[in-house]
Amino acid sequence: AGKSFKCFFSFVVLVFSVLPFHADNPAVFSGPEGSYFGFSVDFFSPPNKKQSDVLVGAPRANTSSPSSVEERGAVYSCPWKSSASCQQLQFDSTVENLPWRGMQTELRWSFKSKQWFGATVRSDGEHILACAPLYQWSTFGVSEREPVGTCYLKKGSTVVEYSPCRSSANSPEGQGFCQAGFSVDFLKNNRVVVGGPGSFYWQGQLISDDVAEIFSQFNRKYMTPYASTLATKSASAQYDDSYLGYSVTVGDFNDDGNEGENRFRPPMAAYFGHSVAATDVNNDGLVDLLVGAPLFMDRGSNGKLREVGQVSVYLGRGGFSFHPPQMLTGSEVYARYGSAITALGDLDMDGYNDVAISAPYGGPDRYGLVYIHNGRPQGPNSSPSQVLQGKWASSYMPASFGYSMTGNTDIDQNGYPDLIVGVFGADKAVLYRARPVISVNATLDITPQIINLEEKTCELPNTSTLVSCFTVKYCLKASGRGAPATLNFRVDLLLDRSKPKDTKRVLFLHSQTVQFSKNMTVLNGKVPACEEQSVFLRDDREFRDKITPISVVMEYSLDYQQAADQTGLLPILDMSAPSNVTKQAHILLDCGDDNICKPDLRLTVTSDRKQIFIGDDNALTLEISAENQGEGAYEAELHVFLPQQADFTGVGRSQTLSRLSCAYKKENQTKMVVCDLGNPMKGGTKVLAELRFSVHQLSEEDTSVKFDVQMVSHYSIDILTIIVCVCVCVSRTSSPGQVLLPIANWKPKEPPVVGDDIGPQIVHVYELLNRGPSTISKAALEVEWPYQYKNGSLLYITRFDTDGPINCTTDVEINPLNVSTNPLSSGKNTSGVPPREREMEGRNRNHVRKRDLESRDTQNDLQTLDCSTAECLRIRCQVGRLERRKNAILFIYSRLAVNNFLRVDNQNRSYVVRSTVSFSVIEMPYKNLVSELPSNSTTVSVSVMWVADIPPPVPGWVVALAVLAGLLLLALLIFVMYKLGFFKRVRPPQEDCTEKEQLQPEENGNTDA
Repeated sequence: AGKSFKCFFSFVVLVFSVLPFHADNPAVFSGPEGSYFGFSVDFFSPPNKKQSDVLVGAPRANTSSPSSVEERGAVYSCPWKSSASCQQLQFDSTVENLPWRGMQTELRWSFKSKQWFGATVRSDGEHILACAPLYQWSTFGVSEREPVGTCYLKKGSTVVEYSPCRSSANSPEGQGFCQAGFSVDFLKNNRVVVGGPGSFYWQGQLISDDVAEIFSQFNRKYMTPYASTLATKSASAQYDDSYLGYSVTVGDFNDDGNEGENRFRPPMAAYFGHSVAATDVNNDGLVDLLVGAPLFMDRGSNGKLREVGQVSVYLGRGGFSFHPPQMLTGSEVYARYGSAITALGDLDMDGYNDVAISAPYGGPDRYGLVYIHNGRPQGPNSSPSQVLQGKWASSYMPASFGYSMTGNTDIDQNGYPDLIVGVFGADKAVLYRARPVISVNATLDITPQIINLEEKTCELPNTSTLVSCFTVKYCLKASGRGAPATLNFRVDLLLDRSKPKDTKRVLFLHSQTVQFSKNMTVLNGKVPACEEQSVFLRDDREFRDKITPISVVMEYSLDYQQAADQTGLLPILDMSAPSNVTKQAHILLDCGDDNICKPDLRLTVTSDRKQIFIGDDNALTLEISAENQGEGAYEAELHVFLPQQADFTGVGRSQTLSRLSCAYKKENQTKMVVCDLGNPMKGGTKVLAELRFSVHQLSEEDTSVKFDVQMVSHYSIDILTIIVCVCVCVSRTSSPGQVLLPIANWKPKEPPVVGDDIGPQIVHVYELLNRGPSTISKAALEVEWPYQYKNGSLLYITRFDTDGPINCTTDVEINPLNVSTNPLSSGKNTSGVPPREREMEGRNRNHVRKRDLESRDTQNDLQTLDCSTAECLRIRCQVGRLERRKNAILFIYSRLAVNNFLRVDNQNRSYVVRSTVSFSVIEMPYKNLVSELPSNSTTVSVSVMWVADIPPPVPGWVVALAVLAGLLLLALLIFVMYKLGFFKRVRPPQEDCTEKEQLQPEENGNTDA
């Protein structure tokens, strides 16, 4: 049961990835040390496209001008083309603690020191929005400073302040702790959206205003109302600490032309929502959402939590509805995978948008990593196509490469979106430019594909020798956006690649070599560039193999240096197209119209002697008749294997015999005669021959000698198909398979310390076995485990182990009560019954109640507890490479929660607790497979049987009291009998005379006087 034997065939689709970014020589911008330069980054591409710069925020920077403001923060503009250093942009140079104009009755004061200006910066190409989320203000009537946050909007040389949370709704209950500008973005309809996660007791808030109105209404007053403001309002207290506005992204989710924000409530433990991005990764016309949870904790094979980070991908299905999320999970502990996510646009020009996900503390030195995931029809590829690695260290804090990122902007105007990565711990920002992708279409044609050795139409150079030949035509077509108009390639043609150098059957006609190289110039996006070369066959007497196809291989490589742009950026070839092309030519055979030989070889051998003599030099002749009654047999040979006592002496010659060419070979202890029967041995050919041998050195133990004669031929057959067959089975066991309740002398203990305090141990073993014959690269194993029933434990897992190439995780914490999993703990007995007695008691109990169990089974009083009736947890396992007869095993150690079955509503019933295990093969290391991969599922059960109650054991004090009462009763009887003279009664007469005489005086009552 539970085993599946089946052959599966699949086609494997090979996915090639492109390394889109030029990671060897990126543009690196540096800021003041300790300024957190790189905490936020963005592109600034004005509409005229004359100059594109990189914007970098440094929230702890001190301004260059003298001021009482400490660490005001700054935003820098860095030109990527020139070698000029980054320049600080002027937004606000006023000092703090100044009254606002027009408010004479009540002075309100601002505090700009350590306001973290530049913590966020965004640009739509025309405007720049930079914010200080820790900006504070207060009044004489308010004793505390309130971090409302503020922003500055810049267009050209015009700068206006935009502080939507600086309002009369102060205090934490209102917008007093808003921190406006914690996250910001631009909408396509000329609006801005600002996140304020501290409003309304940290419920958070989103505020959106029109850009034009922000400029027109600015009057340097304390509070500025806007007519077109859109903002979320305060909700009930249950939404406190939601941090709405912690991160924000915009997208047209409902396809109405207006972009909006999407709201998800983050689970705090994982920091779900720390980063968000919106883009169409599967090219279905709907915006998809990616949400980062950098503190997400996954369970390892030991069941312990480990912080790896995770990104949830919600593929849109129209409106604000999404498909269930796909998960991209980090692999390094404490790397904070998912801290930042940015849409990149289409890097490889395959029609699918790509994304970048950062792990700021990953990598071998913890400098940080950025993963590039390409879009696919099913969602982003789980395997990154490129991993950018931080190379910059910091002397005072982690470098945090990738803490901020921005993409999807073509800063160098080469047609491909670029990426900026902030490294605020090292006070740097790094620009990675996307490399132009060149798609190449290489073709190779052979004319004719079947070569007739009898047709010799080509003449060798400088000779009059005619040879059979064919023409090889090779073409290259290349196209790539952003690539130069002409592209140079090196093309190499190789002939008969599978043959050793000395046995090549074909050569190039003019060079008479097996390899030809040529530099070709291809026009970008134009017609293919083609050339031809003539190839000839050597004399067929110089080679024997006429069956194996003649392969011609074309390889090409791009001259990258010639294709580089003015800045030295190198393009890259699209690896989805193969870098070589192979075509085959065939020699025309005497094998019918299909050119596939199917010979019918017949062989008869007779000896001219039936007997040979010991001590004599016996001459022996083998008369051989070899015949081909089918189509041509190429490389037909006669193989004769000689015994050790025989030597080959020659070939018989006569007019009636065929002329046969034979060679005598001796390798190690094997002696063999090889005779050529023709190449080809045409159909209807019959060869008669005599091979002569000398048999000598016979020993007394020899009774016969044996010659092994074989007729062999190389021929092609097209009726065999190579397939991949794999038989995978999953076996499962439960130990024990049955538990009897109630358990005598068992008492619950809260909280449990050892496993026996919960109940008897139940061990499930799941084995995934590959019976072969083929190999599995990757498989998935999943166990659905019933662990709770009616709000109580059912099968409480204490731990699980694995054996083999398997790694398992769970979605629920294992052993939350921290019950001891030491195997010796099962010998501890919290009820006071020694383990040996408990074991014997259990055995007697099983034996005594066998009839009761059979009777109960017949009543069908069994309730099944599985995932449909109980709550299940899932154990998911990734299985690695399994070759033939290799296995992967999962051991689950659990305890049956007896206390749950002792509840009144669960008593006097029997149960079958059932888990389900399923597997599926994900990958196989073969190219020619069919699409179906093996999968199956099965169940494993443990029976929990409730038997008739046993009379409880008699307490010890009752036994002691009964013994004491019996002793007292016995003493009382003795005393009564003594008083009645029972012990003074006359004894009966004795046989011994002497004793009789001694008793006589007493008997008569007489005494001596």
